Amino acid sequence: MDDVLHAERLDGKSKRTYRAAIDTLSDGAMITRDGEAFALRGARLLHWTPSGYDAAHKRPRGIDADVLTPPSIVKVLAQGYAPQWHPSAQAYAG
Repeated sequence: MDDVLHAERLDGKSKRTYRAAIDTLSDGAMITRDGEAFALRGARLLHWTPSGYDAAHKRPRGIDADVLTPPSIVKVLAQGYAPQWHPSAQAYAG
């Protein structure tokens, strides 16, 4: 599994992303917008920083997004795996 995830995460030395409809992505998937990383959580995008989540934005609908989460993990999330959230996400729950 580590080899599969490694191949899905990197394109040579660059971070590999792929496009997917945001409406098909489950909570816990990470996307990038304007060079920033966000986690999907319900109706929100949680902005990720090295210190944790620092802001929430309305989750857009009907668009394609650049997905950071490897496809194998996206499939696991779609099957109902509940991600564990960084404590800073609590400020944006609900």
